[in-house]
Amino acid sequence: MDLRHVSSRELAGKKLEGYDKREIIYENLSPDDVRRMASNGDIDCWVMALPNGVCKPFVDAVDQGADKGGLIIDLSADYRFDPSWTYGLPELVNRSAIARATRIANPGCYATAAPIGIAPLVPHLAGQPTVFGVSGYSGAGTKPSPKNDVNVLTNNIVPYSLTDHIHEREISAQLGTSVAFIPHVAVWFQGIHHTISLPLKEEMSSRDIRNLYQDRYAG
Repeated sequence: MDLRHVSSRELAGKKLEGYDKREIIYENLSPDDVRRMASNGDIDCWVMALPNGVCKPFVDAVDQGADKGGLIIDLSADYRFDPSWTYGLPELVNRSAIARATRIANPGCYATAAPIGIAPLVPHLAGQPTVFGVSGYSGAGTKPSPKNDVNVLTNNIVPYSLTDHIHEREISAQLGTSVAFIPHVAVWFQGIHHTISLPLKEEMSSRDIRNLYQDRYAG
């Protein structure tokens, strides 16, 4: 990837650290800026890393550019349920479909780990899987809250979004079966741990289960 532009409301004017191909200064791009750049054919791939609910004006701006502006990869949840976008989880979606796609909705963090852990056993389920998820506080964003306050999290684990978490809907939609999910945040900075309970139609040995996962994910 040859990076050309990086946009941030908070970091505009500062130098991007850790990129050595050229010096890049953060900009604060508007939808009009994006529309102009797309029309000029300056950009082959756009990676949108905006909060949920914010992305549409920027996607529309790219769409209004020449030749639909190239590839868009959206990291928010805005297009994960949109059938005109390709869900970008190759363990669940045909890899060639992702490779051909020009609009890719990147899966959520919990919604990457949980479906991969459940998918091989979906045909054998006797009921609803339950996911007890714990993540580091980097996923809680930069706005101060109890979910990213180290003093609150020390020697603690904090549940949140106890009903209708968007990743619960996302996991269920991708697996085609209802999944119960409760997220928590802990004192470590990054990483995810899932404990998944799966009621099965019939007793299976650990070898049988391991073989299912190896067959599903081999290669």
